[in-house]
Amino acid sequence: MLSGPGVPPRSAAGLMNQSDPRPEAVAVIDIGASAVKLVIAEIRPGERPFLIEEASRGVLLGKDTFSTGRIGPQSMDAALKALEGFRRLMDGYGVARYRAVATSAVREAANSDTFLDRVQLRTGLVVEIIDGSEESRLTYLAVRDRLKGHPALDAPHTLLVEVGGGSADLTLLQNARPKYSGVYALGSVRMRQGLAGMQRSHDRSVRVMGRHIANIVGDICNEMPLRSAGHVIALGQDVRFVAQELVEAPEEHVREVPREAFLEFCARVEKLDEDALVDRYGLSPVDAETLVPALLVYRALLTETAAGTVVVPDVSLRAGLLTDLVGSDVEANLTDFGTQVLASAEALGEKYRYDADHARAVAVLATRLFDQFQESHGLSRRDRLLLEATALLHDIGLFIGLRAHHKHSQYLIAASEIFGLTSDDKEVIASVARYHRGALPQRSHLPYIALDRQDRVRVNKLAAMLRVANALDAEHAQKIRSFTARRDEDAWVLDVDGTGDLSLERIAAEARADLFLDVFGTRLLVRGAGVQT
Repeated sequence: MLSGPGVPPRSAAGLMNQSDPRPEAVAVIDIGASAVKLVIAEIRPGERPFLIEEASRGVLLGKDTFSTGRIGPQSMDAALKALEGFRRLMDGYGVARYRAVATSAVREAANSDTFLDRVQLRTGLVVEIIDGSEESRLTYLAVRDRLKGHPALDAPHTLLVEVGGGSADLTLLQNARPKYSGVYALGSVRMRQGLAGMQRSHDRSVRVMGRHIANIVGDICNEMPLRSAGHVIALGQDVRFVAQELVEAPEEHVREVPREAFLEFCARVEKLDEDALVDRYGLSPVDAETLVPALLVYRALLTETAAGTVVVPDVSLRAGLLTDLVGSDVEANLTDFGTQVLASAEALGEKYRYDADHARAVAVLATRLFDQFQESHGLSRRDRLLLEATALLHDIGLFIGLRAHHKHSQYLIAASEIFGLTSDDKEVIASVARYHRGALPQRSHLPYIALDRQDRVRVNKLAAMLRVANALDAEHAQKIRSFTARRDEDAWVLDVDGTGDLSLERIAAEARADLFLDVFGTRLLVRGAGVQT
């Protein structure tokens, strides 16, 4: 977490202790739809990051992207000037490490590559475009750190929502862990631009946005059980403004706004146009433009829940970026991340009415294969997680139909949100699911050939193991409890331990070992009690 506004400062004694190791300066940059923002912090081993500089420049990149599909020359130049200033600040503080990210306004721009190239040439900064899933993960990291021990975070069901300029990120937490997540086109700048050029009164514009929001929130309710949420945690500059207006800042910088007070404030503000908001509250024109659309979204979501308050912590995407950048316990972070990904994958499986017992059995068998063939495949722990997630979801295409359900699974996975997985991750696991049965990977299969060479190799290896694992539960009866792999002359042998007649599992596994032979160059045989050969 940051120190500074909303973050406990380091003690003066700590600052003056000459025995402290020299601090390292790090920075994070967030290029959003309505502003470009910077945070610089110092880090010392065993201490929380200490904020030493924070800067923000209002640049409406989203206004261009969401209206024309491209970042215009003036907006691009304004962003470049802001980033040049940020670079000078970073150099002045001796920043050693940084992470710079861009979200929907750059992600959706047709000339995003040109923009990123100009940024690197002018400033030397390498900017990473992140997708909605990564935004959700980083935001969750910040909230978990800030609200550790808070009832809203530890409740059975809590809605975490942030309305940005380009999109609204929603995560439904179950006992502090992400269960459902999604990114929706409900950004404040995006909605304003949708009305640009239309001759409408302020009241008429509010009604049109309200209907649009209601339609999308209705779809969200079909995907997430919002009514189960007993708490709402809201992030974003617009909701922070409301919280500051209604609640004095407690020492821990977490404001809790009563439900009725929040709804009453929204009702008052929605009647004010941008000029009136600037006059009454002293907002900047940029902030005045985003306030009403954002509050309409927060209100619509709040009313779908049973929350009695809106919890507004003083955190942001930048706090999540910093937490992620300086995280020290890599092993614990990876384990925790895996738990979050798998919980989200299971939620997606439930949505499509998967056979949970079969899916979990295949996941156990697939990861056991992964572990026992580690020397043969040479893949990473993250690849193991992708295999486990794919195993849970490989059959969700049955929701559409039995015929070619592996292809339906591929489409559904690629089109869905899985908390913590990037678009590239989802393309990989969608392809692995595609090949859990049926034909082997072919160059004529467009989604497969669209992957880069390294990802195609990963897909081949993971799919080879998934095909065998799925076949080992051919009857969906979970008859195989465990197995051990051993090398026997020119073949790998799985000595299985299970119950009942395992002949069908042997026949299915050896038949589905075709890709295994192709990838690893070795036959796979199944032996053990209950296996007739």
